[in-house]
Amino acid sequence: MHWNGKDSAVFQAQKEYIDTAVIPLIVIDGSEHGFGFAASAADYTLSLANLIENQFKGRIVLFPSFSYTAGQDKQSLLEIWKEELLKAEFKYIFFITSDREWSTMGDGHDVIWTPSVPLDSMDQKMRISVLEDQLRQLIPIFAKKWAN
Repeated sequence: MHWNGKDSAVFQAQKEYIDTAVIPLIVIDGSEHGFGFAASAADYTLSLANLIENQFKGRIVLFPSFSYTAGQDKQSLLEIWKEELLKAEFKYIFFITSDREWSTMGDGHDVIWTPSVPLDSMDQKMRISVLEDQLRQLIPIFAKKWAN
Protein backbone atom coordinates (compact mmCIF):
# COMPACT_ATOMS: atom_id res chain seq x y z
CA MET A 1 0.00 0.00 0.00
CA HIS A 2 1.05 3.55 -0.62
CA TRP A 3 0.40 6.59 1.50
CA ASN A 4 -2.59 7.94 -0.43
CA GLY A 5 -6.29 8.47 0.11
CA LYS A 6 -7.50 5.20 -1.39
CA ASP A 7 -4.97 3.01 0.43
CA SER A 8 -5.40 4.88 3.71
CA ALA A 9 -9.04 3.79 3.82
CA VAL A 10 -7.96 0.17 3.34
CA PHE A 11 -5.35 0.61 6.07
CA GLN A 12 -7.94 1.92 8.53
CA ALA A 13 -10.22 -1.04 7.81
CA GLN A 14 -7.45 -3.67 8.05
CA LYS A 15 -4.99 -2.33 10.64
CA GLU A 16 -4.53 -5.73 12.25
CA TYR A 17 -2.94 -7.07 9.05
CA ILE A 18 -1.13 -3.97 7.83
CA ASP A 19 1.38 -3.53 10.62
CA THR A 20 4.54 -2.23 8.96
CA ALA A 21 5.61 1.23 7.79
CA VAL A 22 8.49 1.75 5.36
CA ILE A 23 10.01 5.21 4.93
CA PRO A 24 12.72 5.89 2.33
CA LEU A 25 15.34 8.38 3.57
CA ILE A 26 16.78 10.58 0.82
CA VAL A 27 19.70 12.98 1.31
CA ILE A 28 19.69 16.28 -0.55
CA ASP A 29 23.23 17.36 -1.38
CA GLY A 30 23.68 20.58 -3.33
CA SER A 31 27.45 20.32 -3.67
CA GLU A 32 29.00 19.89 -7.09
CA HIS A 33 30.22 16.36 -6.35
CA GLY A 34 27.31 15.28 -4.18
CA PHE A 35 24.38 16.43 -6.29
CA GLY A 36 24.57 13.69 -8.92
CA PHE A 37 25.52 11.01 -6.42
CA ALA A 38 22.59 11.92 -4.14
CA ALA A 39 20.17 11.94 -7.08
CA SER A 40 21.39 8.51 -8.23
CA ALA A 41 21.13 7.14 -4.67
CA ALA A 42 17.59 8.52 -4.42
CA ASP A 43 16.61 6.76 -7.64
CA TYR A 44 17.98 3.48 -6.30
CA THR A 45 16.41 3.82 -2.85
CA LEU A 46 12.99 4.77 -4.21
CA SER A 47 13.04 1.97 -6.79
CA LEU A 48 13.96 -0.55 -4.10
CA ALA A 49 11.28 0.79 -1.74
CA ASN A 50 8.64 0.37 -4.44
CA LEU A 51 9.79 -3.21 -5.02
CA ILE A 52 9.54 -3.89 -1.26
CA GLU A 53 6.01 -2.47 -1.27
CA ASN A 54 5.06 -4.69 -4.18
CA GLN A 55 6.56 -7.79 -2.52
CA PHE A 56 4.76 -7.22 0.79
CA LYS A 57 1.55 -5.64 -0.51
CA GLY A 58 -1.12 -5.95 2.14
CA ARG A 59 1.42 -6.02 4.97
CA ILE A 60 3.18 -2.66 4.65
CA VAL A 61 2.47 0.97 3.92
CA LEU A 62 5.14 2.69 1.85
CA PHE A 63 5.35 6.31 2.90
CA PRO A 64 6.63 9.12 0.72
CA SER A 65 10.35 9.57 0.93
CA PHE A 66 11.71 11.82 3.62
CA SER A 67 14.28 14.24 2.24
CA TYR A 68 16.86 15.80 4.52
CA THR A 69 20.24 17.51 4.39
CA ALA A 70 23.48 16.22 5.85
CA GLY A 71 23.47 18.77 8.68
CA GLN A 72 20.14 17.71 10.18
CA ASP A 73 20.00 15.78 13.46
CA LYS A 74 19.23 12.25 12.30
CA GLN A 75 18.50 10.92 15.77
CA SER A 76 15.76 13.50 16.29
CA LEU A 77 14.28 12.84 12.86
CA LEU A 78 13.98 9.13 13.59
CA GLU A 79 12.35 9.72 16.94
CA ILE A 80 9.79 12.16 15.49
CA TRP A 81 8.88 9.76 12.68
CA LYS A 82 8.57 6.80 15.02
CA GLU A 83 6.41 8.74 17.47
CA GLU A 84 4.00 9.76 14.71
CA LEU A 85 3.77 6.31 13.16
CA LEU A 86 3.20 4.64 16.52
CA LYS A 87 0.10 6.84 16.86
CA ALA A 88 -1.20 5.08 13.74
CA GLU A 89 -0.53 1.76 15.52
CA PHE A 90 2.22 0.47 13.26
CA LYS A 91 4.02 -2.35 15.05
CA TYR A 92 7.09 -2.25 12.79
CA ILE A 93 8.77 0.80 11.32
CA PHE A 94 11.60 0.45 8.82
CA PHE A 95 13.67 3.21 7.30
CA ILE A 96 15.53 2.42 4.08
CA THR A 97 18.41 4.48 2.76
CA SER A 98 21.59 4.50 0.72
CA ASP A 99 23.19 7.09 3.00
CA ARG A 100 25.83 5.23 5.01
CA GLU A 101 25.61 7.74 7.86
CA TRP A 102 22.30 6.25 8.96
CA SER A 103 23.94 2.87 9.51
CA THR A 104 25.62 4.28 12.62
CA MET A 105 22.26 4.80 14.33
CA GLY A 106 22.25 1.29 15.80
CA ASP A 107 20.02 -1.74 15.42
CA GLY A 108 17.23 -0.38 17.62
CA HIS A 109 16.18 2.10 14.96
CA ASP A 110 15.44 -0.38 12.18
CA VAL A 111 17.37 1.56 9.57
CA ILE A 112 18.17 -0.60 6.57
CA TRP A 113 21.21 0.68 4.74
CA THR A 114 21.88 -0.59 1.24
CA PRO A 115 24.76 0.57 -0.91
CA SER A 116 23.53 2.54 -3.87
CA VAL A 117 23.89 1.13 -7.37
CA PRO A 118 23.66 3.62 -10.26
CA LEU A 119 20.59 2.38 -12.12
CA ASP A 120 20.43 5.14 -14.72
CA SER A 121 22.97 3.53 -17.05
CA MET A 122 21.30 0.09 -16.98
CA ASP A 123 18.70 -1.28 -19.32
CA GLN A 124 15.36 -2.17 -17.73
CA LYS A 125 16.08 -5.91 -17.52
CA MET A 126 19.40 -5.40 -15.71
CA ARG A 127 17.84 -2.76 -13.43
CA ILE A 128 15.11 -5.18 -12.34
CA SER A 129 17.66 -7.95 -11.79
CA VAL A 130 19.84 -5.75 -9.56
CA LEU A 131 16.85 -4.60 -7.50
CA GLU A 132 15.48 -8.13 -7.13
CA ASP A 133 18.90 -9.35 -5.95
CA GLN A 134 18.89 -6.66 -3.27
CA LEU A 135 15.31 -7.49 -2.30
CA ARG A 136 16.29 -11.13 -1.72
CA GLN A 137 18.86 -9.88 0.80
CA LEU A 138 16.29 -7.70 2.58
CA ILE A 139 13.49 -10.24 2.93
CA PRO A 140 15.20 -12.03 5.87
CA ILE A 141 15.56 -8.68 7.70
CA PHE A 142 11.81 -8.10 7.50
CA ALA A 143 10.99 -11.74 8.30
CA LYS A 144 13.25 -11.76 11.38
CA LYS A 145 11.62 -8.62 12.77
CA TRP A 146 8.12 -9.93 12.10
CA ALA A 147 8.95 -13.24 13.81
CA ASN A 148 9.80 -11.49 17.11
